[in-house]
Amino acid sequence: MKEIKPLIGITILCVSSMMAFLAVVGPIIRKLNLQEWHAGVMVALAGIAWIFLSRFWGKKSDIFGRKNILLLSIFGFFISYLLLAIFVNYAVITPPLVIISFIVLIITRLLIGVFYSAIPPVCNALIADKAKSGKRTSYMASLGASNGLGMILGPIIGGALATYGLAIPLYAAAILPLFAVFIALFFLEKDRKIEKIKDTPLHFLDKRLRLPMIASFITMFSIVTSQICLGFFILDRFQTNEIETAKITGYILAIIGVVFILTQIVVSKLKSVKPINWLTLGATFSAIGYLLIGIITTKEELTMAFCIGTIGLGMIMPAFLAITANSVEAHEQGIAAGTVSSAQGLGIIVGPLLSTILYSINPNFPFVFAGITFIILFAVSLLYKKTKVIC
Repeated sequence: MKEIKPLIGITILCVSSMMAFLAVVGPIIRKLNLQEWHAGVMVALAGIAWIFLSRFWGKKSDIFGRKNILLLSIFGFFISYLLLAIFVNYAVITPPLVIISFIVLIITRLLIGVFYSAIPPVCNALIADKAKSGKRTSYMASLGASNGLGMILGPIIGGALATYGLAIPLYAAAILPLFAVFIALFFLEKDRKIEKIKDTPLHFLDKRLRLPMIASFITMFSIVTSQICLGFFILDRFQTNEIETAKITGYILAIIGVVFILTQIVVSKLKSVKPINWLTLGATFSAIGYLLIGIITTKEELTMAFCIGTIGLGMIMPAFLAITANSVEAHEQGIAAGTVSSAQGLGIIVGPLLSTILYSINPNFPFVFAGITFIILFAVSLLYKKTKVIC
């Protein structure tokens, strides 16, 4: 499949761009005299856009073609990010009223989320179009590894460039999707002529997509839970100071980022393994890893537990994407990918809310709860496998 290399490049560029903002969002909020909850609203809006627009973009790509929608969404992503960078550049020099800063940041971040929400489902649908069913897991894993690489590179780029000013990382982040536009324009094949097919919209709760949607939600919920609660957990469990906690948190997140990438590379190489088998195996690893967090006593054990859980996540993500593609017809690939992607957006919103509530009760509870959800996913996967709903 010759499109996989351009898609990998597009994914790395766009994810790096999206994640670069995280490195400077705190300083920007403080510089503009905003409050922490303002940043929370901005992140939540991206998740809301993901939920409600992934299906929309996926369906439009079924109608108007993958490449056309991908070009539109990436270019819109670039313009939105550029507007954000221009405003921040102005605002840090001449700070406007707090309400104006808040409104402009909300609008620009929402626009970024609107256009970015098209990129993952359309890329996945394009793989489903081009790859044979037996090789989809492998290609999805390759795309997942590039996604993980972007998640690592983005904050590094943002943090490194922040020394030159808070707006510089945003300008750099805006340029990255412009390169992605170039790749999509010149290295993706022209869309085939769209055949007129009777419009029978795929239902949001279509039974064919229930397993991948459950897996999608649980996976993103667990990832967000880890990101939100890890720092607090290290503070409370090991009684470290803020500086030491930041170092340990960064150390662990970097390690599990590498583990996530390596796992998906391994999955991409083992093309003979069926996606449902990867799903059950991944659910097992993730359940063990997250449940172990509740009984760890050292920082090394905590790192090992997260690595075990992350190995499972690296197996699950390409598996449920391949299952999605294998479960629907050719003319449904876009909306199916968008539907499953919207479940990830729901995980982004529910994760911070539920995990912080559970943490306030007991620091172990968010991770134990995540472990239990993976046990449920394992059981559901076995049921699907036994009834041969999905092969």
